[in-house]
Amino acid sequence: MKNILHIILISLFSLILISCADKEEEKKDGPVLTEVYPVRTPTDDPSPNYTFSSTKAGTITYGGSCSSGTTSATSGNNTITFLTLSDGTYSDCTIIVTDSDGNASNTLTVTSFIVNTTDTTVPTLSSVSPTDNSTDVSVSTAVAVTFSETMSTSTITTNTDNTTCSGSFQLSFDNFTTCIKMSAVPSASNSDKTFSVIPDDNLSRGTTYKLLITTSVTDTSSNSLADNYTTTNGFTTYGTGTIKGTVRYDNNTVVDNASVVFSKSGTYVDNTTTNTSGDYSQDNLSLGIYTLTYTKSGFHDVSMSAALATDNQTVTANVTLLADTCEAGTVSGKITDAVTGANVNNVSINVRSGLSVTSGSTTGTTATTATNGTYTLSSMSAGGYTVQASKSGYITWYFNVNVCGNISNQNASISQELSSGAMRIVLTWPSGSTAGDLDSHFQFPDNASGQYHMHWGKKVFYYATNSSTSSGSDKVTLDRDSTSTPPGTETITITNVRSGTYSYSVHDWTNKTNSSSTKLAQSGASVNVYYNNATTTYNVPNSAGNLWRVFTFTTSGGLSATNTITSESNYLNVY
Repeated sequence: MKNILHIILISLFSLILISCADKEEEKKDGPVLTEVYPVRTPTDDPSPNYTFSSTKAGTITYGGSCSSGTTSATSGNNTITFLTLSDGTYSDCTIIVTDSDGNASNTLTVTSFIVNTTDTTVPTLSSVSPTDNSTDVSVSTAVAVTFSETMSTSTITTNTDNTTCSGSFQLSFDNFTTCIKMSAVPSASNSDKTFSVIPDDNLSRGTTYKLLITTSVTDTSSNSLADNYTTTNGFTTYGTGTIKGTVRYDNNTVVDNASVVFSKSGTYVDNTTTNTSGDYSQDNLSLGIYTLTYTKSGFHDVSMSAALATDNQTVTANVTLLADTCEAGTVSGKITDAVTGANVNNVSINVRSGLSVTSGSTTGTTATTATNGTYTLSSMSAGGYTVQASKSGYITWYFNVNVCGNISNQNASISQELSSGAMRIVLTWPSGSTAGDLDSHFQFPDNASGQYHMHWGKKVFYYATNSSTSSGSDKVTLDRDSTSTPPGTETITITNVRSGTYSYSVHDWTNKTNSSSTKLAQSGASVNVYYNNATTTYNVPNSAGNLWRVFTFTTSGGLSATNTITSESNYLNVY
């Protein structure tokens, strides 16, 4: 019994010893410090606040260049105010908390910060070179930026290794998916306000580039740009193209020896004359928007706008000359939906002088379509005009009219806005056209690694079934197929463009057996392609034949004009 009692007493004594040892160990554990809110940098406050947390209360000891009147810490978050600091960088400040048992915490290093009470002005960009919206820029151009004040040269960086977008100075042609590799880091001049860089290789001709300067650039007081700076439209490198076309009288015969003058931004560029076939051509024109003025004695002068947007592009611009004897008149017509053919009411109609003029002041002559889609423009002087048709939910459309007395059937079809990735192709030929029945032919990727040929006999294709059997909304459709007398409209819609090659042609069904027919060339037909918020127009060239190869398209290369006329008697052999 005594032995048992001894054992119990010994156990209780051991427990007391262990408990006391644990308490002694707790006393030896110092506080643990962590940073909560660093000092904002740079700061213009010479006595900035700093917040840290401590697991225990205790006395604060400061080290390095920082100190504070706060000497006691509590368990939890502690906000202290540093004593007045001079302008400069502070990277050696430390804090230690010692608890009541004399145990010291870990040494907390305050995140480096800059005090700048004298210069808090945010730098801005004063200029860029080449300037935004500039054109005809050399492919070997240097790119430069000038800031409002002296900058820290070490913060102006760029990518000299590859085409990834890195550094504070970036140049890109694809909205910064990739960036141009530079030959060296930007060089400084103008008291370190101007920085210029040269691309590692020549830029591409006829290409638009944007410049990005990021907020990582700073001045010598470590003030950074307020926001990233990106040029709005960018600059376009020098490229050349060709504008050509055919000049005809209003009876469709060709005009020889007509003068064609090319001007750009109001400045004369060049001139040529039409040959005996009524054709003209001017090559080696720099990219941009041109005004073409056509003149011949005894006829009204005609002006037309034509744009060269990409290197080696060829634009076809056909016009009709009106005799001086032409008088003012009334223009009337109807606006229909490009897909359904339904009349479209409440379409706003405005007019500009000149052909294919899509911007600038209007003549003041306006109209609104009625319930049946009709419109009337009264008291219009003789000459060529561009009519603008616009309505909410539809893509704004422009078409040309030539006023010589009263003219009717100046009809147009407008397309509803498209979803991203969709495409619509609209073929039109005007009232009085030499063409009777023009047919759309479209070859496109099917769903079995092949090609599908769409025409008037095969008007719908569903990708789910890889056939004309209805299934789902992923499809290609020939929405409108005109078979009557002009004016005519044919429309094709692709709901979701895929990878692969697309090709579009126009076949003159009426004259399919006549390989020497000029009816298609004289038809005034045009094709408009709507894709990704852009509209591309193709006008029929002046060549004999009954098959107009209009364009090809790939998702990687975009639209590419073919714009040639050949012949094919069998519509099944178009593709």
